[in-house]
Amino acid sequence: MVQLCSMIHDITFPWSVILVSFTLLSPQQHSFCDALSSASIAVTPTGTSRPILMHSDEGSKVHFDTACVANPVVLPPDEYSDEWQCYYYGNNGGWNLGHKSFLPTGSAGLAISDDGITWTKVAGNEKDGAILCPSDSGWDCVHVGVNEVFRVSENEMHMYYFGADDKEASIGPMNIVGLFMRIGRAKSTDNGRTWKKDENFVLDCDESEGFFASWPRIVRFDDGRPWKMTYHSFNGTRWRVFGAESTDQGDTWTRTGLLLEGGQKEEDFDLKGIGTRSVIPRGDDLLMIYEGVCANDKHQLGAAINKGSKSNEWTKLNDGLPILKSEEAPFGDWCYGTIGTPFAVDMPDGSLRLYYCGKKPGIEEKMAIGVIESKSGDFMPGSWTALP
Repeated sequence: MVQLCSMIHDITFPWSVILVSFTLLSPQQHSFCDALSSASIAVTPTGTSRPILMHSDEGSKVHFDTACVANPVVLPPDEYSDEWQCYYYGNNGGWNLGHKSFLPTGSAGLAISDDGITWTKVAGNEKDGAILCPSDSGWDCVHVGVNEVFRVSENEMHMYYFGADDKEASIGPMNIVGLFMRIGRAKSTDNGRTWKKDENFVLDCDESEGFFASWPRIVRFDDGRPWKMTYHSFNGTRWRVFGAESTDQGDTWTRTGLLLEGGQKEEDFDLKGIGTRSVIPRGDDLLMIYEGVCANDKHQLGAAINKGSKSNEWTKLNDGLPILKSEEAPFGDWCYGTIGTPFAVDMPDGSLRLYYCGKKPGIEEKMAIGVIESKSGDFMPGSWTALP
């Protein structure tokens, strides 16, 4: 049985850093609300990172995201495009059809850059300047969130996103709209400016995993192997990462089961679960940088590896300890309350950039997007610095 905290807090979970007015508690976590009320958050970080993409102002051409921006999906220039692209999601404080938002999802937007650091938002053709919005009806009519974009040819790009309809989920004494999320796909033939959704979702939620299937990441191989998808779900107590494979270039997907979950010890930084993640090739292996949440709800980033990239077995690195903590360098004080939704980008010079979202504690604070880098390309603790 899931208990519900009646007090209103600004809580973050690994569903892409949730802004919620409720707290899910297991019987073993009955004292969590009391701990939140008395916990000290007076932290003075030594990092110097800064936001690179923030919420829009009312009245601007892009204004679907006046309450928050989150979940950067960053594409460097390639042989067909000379611009950096950052796809992200946000909302204006609510969701479609008048529903209250408990996530920073809502609609998706696009920003472009010459260097991946200084960004300009693109005014899309959808409502309030977005490039992808909830449908008028159907499985994604309440909110959507972009989570993967890649180019499949010179003239075509694919986006994997997630969304939910207005079906209610019962959690404790509350009924929540927007929790039954599924994974969909959209296609663009104009370098990401406009998108056409597939007629239906490509991966449904599964009760055996949890309430939803969401935040997909896709890994494609050049040797004909099936594409790999990672996504996560929540079963009422914990967040876990699952997998799926496609043998037809993303048209259909078959589940491959549980891939990674949080630790079992009270001191584990991912005790409450693992959610959003970035997955990139590392030689013949796959590297995952993931968001974990510990017993006191602090968000930190860890790493895991899939050796050879041919199995579904993932092993946590750094002895299962975090590789990045929000209250330590190189993070700035604007995000010492929360870091999440990591997205790693390998650079031509061998360095590694990590884009993420963050915010200070407090319901009045607005989420923003930042970036740090590892000049050596290493991802372990001590490798990361703030970009100037």
